[in-house]
Amino acid sequence: MDRFLATSALWAMHPAFLDAELKSGSIDAMLPDSVRQLATVMGGGQQAAKPADPIREGSTLILPVVGTLAPQGLYGRTYYNVLADQVRDAAADDKIGAIVLSIRSPGGYVWGCAEAGDAIYEARSVKPIVAVADPYCFSAAYWLGTQASAFYCTTSGEVGSVGVRSGHTDMSGFESKIGMVTTLIASSPDKIAGHPYAALSDEDRAEIQASVDESNVAFASAIARGRGMKAGDVAKVHGTGKTFSAPAALANGAIDGIATLRDVVAQYNTSRARLSLMRRQVAAMEMALTI
Repeated sequence: MDRFLATSALWAMHPAFLDAELKSGSIDAMLPDSVRQLATVMGGGQQAAKPADPIREGSTLILPVVGTLAPQGLYGRTYYNVLADQVRDAAADDKIGAIVLSIRSPGGYVWGCAEAGDAIYEARSVKPIVAVADPYCFSAAYWLGTQASAFYCTTSGEVGSVGVRSGHTDMSGFESKIGMVTTLIASSPDKIAGHPYAALSDEDRAEIQASVDESNVAFASAIARGRGMKAGDVAKVHGTGKTFSAPAALANGAIDGIATLRDVVAQYNTSRARLSLMRRQVAAMEMALTI
């Protein structure tokens, strides 16, 4: 992971998980190549975990949404475009009656999240697609979960952490201590805006803040669409960064119920349950149009 790219990227991720990931990337970035390679060998040459495979249970397809969410080309455990394709394929498969998203993710990059959310939202017009926080579903993962036909959280689970974050790393102090100076030469100041070798300018700070705010508006709008509510009501129901236990989320109306993944799969494996959910979904969409 490129540490400076990771710091300045737009993230929709639980802050504790993100801080740990950025800290890990920071330490790795400072290591000489020889030391990094030695650490890899000593650690058994471990690679990043591969994405989990879908699981078929009767007429229900379970799609795992786990770990850091990212577009392909960046570090992640679940790739947005792969998930979107899996959802579209399952929606078009007549042998699949329902899709269950088994979510265990702290969130991830904003890049690619809206497109995956759109695929989930579009699929629910064809057949039930149910999200389950098993046991946690935060930030970008929450964005995806709210686009499903129904959203559940397991008994001991936790959901939320709505919001977007970015940042800037000023390396100039570190460089001065080791007697190093970096000089950047570019075709335009825009090509080096927000670079890490000096303090962040007010202009660049405003630019980053505008990007964060724009993405956060898209986040709230997606939740409003998925949950059939006004965008202005999203913050009081889903929060602005806080996380909620399953009982608290249910009391707020942020989720549709408390149930384990096993319970949800068993429930939606019946055609009657799928039909009932589709009817409730249509009714909710019609009500949202009158708001």
